[in-house]
This record gives sequence, C-alpha cells and structure tokens, in this order.
Amino acid sequence: MSRFKAFLKSFTPYQKWYLIIVFALTMAFVIFLPDMMLDDTSVPLVVVCSVIATLANPLCEIMISKQSIYNFWVDFLLIEVPSLIVYISLGWYALCFVTMLFWIPIDFVSIHNWKKHPDREEEVVTVVKTLTPKQDVLIILAIAAFTLGIGTLISRIPGASDSYLDALAAACGMSNGILLAMRYKEQWFAWIVTLVFYIILDIRGGAYIMLIKEFAMVVNTCYGFWKWKTYISTHKDEIAQEG
Repeated sequence: MSRFKAFLKSFTPYQKWYLIIVFALTMAFVIFLPDMMLDDTSVPLVVVCSVIATLANPLCEIMISKQSIYNFWVDFLLIEVPSLIVYISLGWYALCFVTMLFWIPIDFVSIHNWKKHPDREEEVVTVVKTLTPKQDVLIILAIAAFTLGIGTLISRIPGASDSYLDALAAACGMSNGILLAMRYKEQWFAWIVTLVFYIILDIRGGAYIMLIKEFAMVVNTCYGFWKWKTYISTHKDEIAQEG
C-alpha cells in the first residue's frame, strides 16, 4: 500500500494536466458529438468500450513514461478487453488475433519481468535500457516479414479491411510490446509508428473518438522518450549491472 501511495504522489503537474485535458476532451466528444464516435453507434457496448479505451490509453502511457509496473494492469483491464470488442466490430481481424494471442499474455510476462528490476533509489520506478544498432536492424526486418505474411493471410478473410496496413500496425505494436516487456527505450519509436497507423485506421473506420487519445498519446510519446532517455543517461552504472 505504501508503494501505491508513493506512486500516486509521484505525478508531476504536466502529467496531471495532461490527463485532465484528455479526459475533458473525451467526455465533451461523447456528450456533444456522439454521432462522430463511430460509423455505427447502434451497439451500446461498442460505444462504451471506445470511451473506456480512449480514457485508459493516455493514463497507461503516462504510467509507462513514469516506468511504473502498474501500467500493465491498466492495459489489461481497461484497454485490451474493451479494444478487442471494438476491433471485432470494425473488422480489424489482425488486431483481434494479436490482442488475444499476444497483448494479453505479454502484459503478464511484462509484470513478471519488471518486478525483477526495480530502481535502487525509487521503488516505484523500473530500470530501463537501450538497444544496439544491430538489434535495431533485426527488429525492422522482423516487422517487414510479419507484415507481408500476416497481411497476405488476413486479406483472404471475408470482410477484412486494410489487411496490410492492419498487419503493419499490428507488427509495430507487437514490437512495442516486446521491447516494453524487455525495458528497452526503443519501444517509444515502435509505439509512435503504431500510433500513426492507428490514426489512419480510425479515420477510415469512422472511430473519431479514438483520435483524441491517439493525438494526445503522440505528444506524451515524445515526453516519455525524453524521460527514459534522461534516466538512461544518468543511470549508466546501474543499467550495466542490471544487464
């Protein structure tokens, strides 16, 4: 309990105002422009899930920028399950499969891994690190291979839309998940590319409410990258010992 209280007290003014503004914009969208939330708002559960995911994503990203292990519980409970319902509704099957077979399991893998690497001075912070250039290249090649393979497979499913773009978004997202689980700074690069593809998919699918969280998260991704980079540059000895 003391650890959780310390975490709550650790929010900076920027982080608090960021969340307040995103929450306020989302609720204004829901109240005054409900018809622009999705192309089809006839299913209340889908609408509710869109709102939940929109509110929870910026919170999760703020917690990642804080190197907090609690981000994975927010992701599992308030993002993955609601998003799965939205993906099924919009026909984004690659993202559906990735959520069920990858994102939910990776949350628990990440929790297990992050627990083993707390910062020596701040217990609520997890030690993070950076990749080598060779590892960067290997990840890019893996993303390309996944996109071609899964995109071809999904294109053969009746009703599937934007199969290759869908697969590329899923590939970048998976790279982000793996790098995040392993505590690598480069997860922020994979994530901002993922956000760009999500913005394209949401505009095409008419999921306009999702754009609030995505543009807000682009801003916070830049903040999170800077924060992790600063931590890494000032904790080199500790990172070297962690491995």
